Amino acid sequence: MEIRVETVLGSAEVGLFALPTDRFVLVSKHVNPSKLRVFEQVLNTETVPTSLSDSILLSPFAAGNSHGLILTCLTLDNELDTIKRRLKDLNILKLESKHTAVGNLILCNDRGALVSPVLGRAAAKTIGEVLGVEAAVGTIAGRTYLGSLAVATNVGALVHLDATEEEMNLVKNVLKVEAATGTVNGGVRFLRSSIVANSWGVVAGARTTGPELMTITRVFQR
Repeated sequence: MEIRVETVLGSAEVGLFALPTDRFVLVSKHVNPSKLRVFEQVLNTETVPTSLSDSILLSPFAAGNSHGLILTCLTLDNELDTIKRRLKDLNILKLESKHTAVGNLILCNDRGALVSPVLGRAAAKTIGEVLGVEAAVGTIAGRTYLGSLAVATNVGALVHLDATEEEMNLVKNVLKVEAATGTVNGGVRFLRSSIVANSWGVVAGARTTGPELMTITRVFQR
């Protein structure tokens, strides 16, 4: 597994600009070609440049795995067409909800999905069906925006430092991986903002420290 520290568009918050899975990586269309190649090399999969909600940011507006993709209801028709054209057999749902930052409300891998209670149990069931996994409702660190507080692959999950033992057990049981707490970018606890990871590699923000990289390696090492 390769781990690399990077900036994207001048920012160490690399996770804001990409949504990784083992099959593909959605990347903000504003990211330059050299950085696209970094994602392709480290994560060992194809990149799909696009925008969501006509924003320079990407991950707050989407969640997904190798089987399916959940998109904000603000996704434009041309953006949806781009994704469908590149990922023809992927289940895709544009989630109709007043909560538009769906990427901050869903934590998932190819084995399970943890969904924020603000979306409700009916939406959680639908999300699970689209992603082809069991879905459960829960929080991390007592907060409902759990998708921004953790990063999960099919190998492991790195979770906000304030997650309770009960929440850690929920992450482990639903996603069916081992999990640990940690930070990134010199103490940032909103992990998804600064880590792009799948089963093959990790791109972390350029401010990530040596001890943080040791934890990241331990969690995501195959």
